[in-house]
Amino acid sequence: MRIVINSRSRRHTPCAVISLAATAGRILLLLVTSGVCLRNGARAADAPATAPARAVLHLANDGFVTGELRENVQGSAIRWQSSAFTTPFEFALNGISAVHFPAPEKLPRPTGDWCFELDQGTVLFGSLVAWNNDDLEIDASRIGRVHIKPSSVRRFFRSRDSGDVVYLGPSGLSGWQLSPASKAWREDFGHLATDQEGFAHGNFGLPPRAAIEFEISWKKKPDFVLALAVGDDEKSRAEAFRFEVWFDNLVIQRDLSTENLADPESVQTISSGPGRAHLQVFLDQNLGRCLVFSASGAKLAEINLAPAKPQVYGGVRLENVRGDIRLERLRIARWTGDLPREVKADQPRVHRADGAIDYGLISRFDAAAGEFVLHGESGDVRVPASRVDSAFLSFPTENQSPGVRVGYHDGIHVGGELAKVAEGAVWMTSSAVKGPLRLPLDDLRSIIVLRQEPPADADGAEPVGTLELEGVRLRGRLEDGREEAGASCLVWHPVGSAAASPLRSGISGRIVYREPPPPPKPVPQQAQAQGRVRLMINGAVVEQQAARRPVQKSSGQPSLYLRTGDTIPCEVTKIDETGVTFKTAISDSGFVAHDKIKAVELVRDPNNAPGLTASKRNRLLTLPRMQRDSPPTHLIRSRYGDYLRGRIVGMDENNLQVEVRLETKTIPRERVARIIWLHAEDLMAENDKEEPDAAEQPADLRDGRVQALRSDGIRLTFVPEKFAEGTLLGHSEVLGPCRVAIKQADQLLIGSAIEQAAAQLAYQKWKMQNAINPKYVQAGDSAGGENAGTESALVGQPAPLFELDLLQGGRFKLADMKGKVVVLDFWATWCGPCLAAMPQVDRAARAFADQGVQLVAVNLEEAPKQVKSMLERHKLELTVALDRDGIVAGKYQANAIPQTVIIDKEGVVSRVFIGGDAQLEDQIRDALKGLFPDAKPAE
Repeated sequence: MRIVINSRSRRHTPCAVISLAATAGRILLLLVTSGVCLRNGARAADAPATAPARAVLHLANDGFVTGELRENVQGSAIRWQSSAFTTPFEFALNGISAVHFPAPEKLPRPTGDWCFELDQGTVLFGSLVAWNNDDLEIDASRIGRVHIKPSSVRRFFRSRDSGDVVYLGPSGLSGWQLSPASKAWREDFGHLATDQEGFAHGNFGLPPRAAIEFEISWKKKPDFVLALAVGDDEKSRAEAFRFEVWFDNLVIQRDLSTENLADPESVQTISSGPGRAHLQVFLDQNLGRCLVFSASGAKLAEINLAPAKPQVYGGVRLENVRGDIRLERLRIARWTGDLPREVKADQPRVHRADGAIDYGLISRFDAAAGEFVLHGESGDVRVPASRVDSAFLSFPTENQSPGVRVGYHDGIHVGGELAKVAEGAVWMTSSAVKGPLRLPLDDLRSIIVLRQEPPADADGAEPVGTLELEGVRLRGRLEDGREEAGASCLVWHPVGSAAASPLRSGISGRIVYREPPPPPKPVPQQAQAQGRVRLMINGAVVEQQAARRPVQKSSGQPSLYLRTGDTIPCEVTKIDETGVTFKTAISDSGFVAHDKIKAVELVRDPNNAPGLTASKRNRLLTLPRMQRDSPPTHLIRSRYGDYLRGRIVGMDENNLQVEVRLETKTIPRERVARIIWLHAEDLMAENDKEEPDAAEQPADLRDGRVQALRSDGIRLTFVPEKFAEGTLLGHSEVLGPCRVAIKQADQLLIGSAIEQAAAQLAYQKWKMQNAINPKYVQAGDSAGGENAGTESALVGQPAPLFELDLLQGGRFKLADMKGKVVVLDFWATWCGPCLAAMPQVDRAARAFADQGVQLVAVNLEEAPKQVKSMLERHKLELTVALDRDGIVAGKYQANAIPQTVIIDKEGVVSRVFIGGDAQLEDQIRDALKGLFPDAKPAE
């Protein structure tokens, strides 16, 4: 970027050039980001595009609630009815930030002959009825006959006859493409505002000749760029007419190329504190001409720089680099091309349509003659109304700001004090208008409260929390209440409201009193490797088997976990075919059926138990095809960290009986740390799942449930019936009568939010998943044919090299097997299908032993003693390699076992078989025959 220095601009250093170049880079990056955000939706909290828009009341303490205005004769408060509550709230006016109403599909245009701008930000459109020294009467659009104090009129201009208004705003965020789309930009008093880096782009259809008026304010020294005549491409942004802050000046410039650059023209001095820029711009894109005037009409700057091929762009772009910025006014109109004349900016005057200027103060309007009468230094002057374009009558002074500003979507604004809401209208009083103003609710855009006092959390017997529902976030507290028809016993009293209201039945959300602490940091995977330690010996890293420490007694209370997310501290006394029997101090009930349980902890995790790697967890939860008709129902974890899948037959105070592969095993209870329930319905594929119909669910599942999350970790789900004296009382299907003191609760989940929260809990994520069918099975060919085992991405690729310890001693190195065919069988002792498939793999490999085929059974993450015991019990003689940390299984993508991999003489993967069925042995034999076509396998 080239910097041009002249007498009107300060010298720029190389640092400024670097800063501007970096800024340009940020602009491009933000544009790409914005495209993604707008395409995918602005925020998670935003309503879906198909949802109907709703009015929103924003509180000064950052709370908000959707709903609608209700009548209220007191101007000091607003009554607001939310669909989530049975009765309206009554919020103190000074505790409200704004009320925003949804925009119609097509924004209305202002109607009327004239636009009148009055004190306190009031803007009215209408027809002139009468004007004398004491009174100005207009027939205002939407409002009707209004009597205005002439001294309050700042200016007025012709609105209807020219038909030249293209855009009048801003209307908050409406019509702008924002980046970042999430939080940087906000609607502030109806204005477009930000205090973060980002841009707002609006394509408002600038005509080739445009008269533009804008007003921008800031609280501290700004750094922004306002570009006029901008398209969607980067080239148009670079060539736009740009207002930029350069050091202590607001300048305008245009840069078409390195050789074709307009000298920056200073239009205003910028101070370090609060300030504003209110400017009028006359722009001719075809001629490349831009003239800048002050709001009162004084000429400030001019640029003449036309491109070789003129092009018309319709956009406006506002970028905030740092500091804060607020766009308060943007008016775009068609321009005839006639140049504004030099004016005496501090004097009242009338601008005629032909450009002539008459100085003087309007004293009256002669309706019969259709003429304005001006009183000037040389006497009275009559100007026909048909020839008047605009008039400046008074100029901004320091006066008391209004308490409220009401705006419509067509650009009407009224500043003043709220009197009441009644008869389908907002009633206001204004210092500029005589008598009360009736403002219809139809097409209302916003009610902005300008004098705010954020309500403080008042002291009280009940703790203050934050109620979060769809479209609601309110600080407040619960009040005493009972369940009634259509209403919950949860009565919410927001901070800043004089009234409380019960929640409607069926509402989902939560009340947050204290956010839960962050989860503990995960232990590094290296530290989780089962029974392994790393030592540095003579500069080399050596892995050794660590001596297992004795089991230590755990601290903390064992618990019962329900599928609803409940956590119940208890002592489990018995498990049988019907369910679990337990003892707990929080309830007299002591039994729960299997279908409601997710897990039980018999002891807290001992601190010496090894962790569970993601790959092993995935294998534990994968169900092979041959087990789909009889899936395991439980996952038992020992105090050492070992896992066993099976079906619990029963448990007493001494032993646990588990059925594993039709064989019942007895395990001393003292060795069991926890039991996780594996429910068959969790095996359903995602596309087969159907949400239960609300009408078919029990009443306590449709609505009314709460789940209290206590600070001691207890979670209780029940149907509340009464809230009194700080205690929520109700009934649980599992525990019977329940009572929770709110002072002990961190959160209170309501309705379906219970399931949403439960889904994120650790035990809820332990769900069985079906192993992926090989492609030949998916296609319906159970035998697989000649192509069986060729579907894996590993087939045809060099086999990943590895070294592992052998169970019998020594090391197995795959690199040493070059020239031989190797069969790798990935398995584990807890995997029933693995034990069923292993003899088939062994027989198929032994049939080709004369050809040098080597079978290696790769055991996944188990202790040697456990592996030896299993081999002896099943009378298997195999070469077993110990994959202690699952790294080799990861290299071979063995997420589901059994998995059999055949590697040819060149070290290339020939076949990969996942799972095991009756055809596995034949499939492996056929695959090996393909590698030894002349061999005759032994029977």
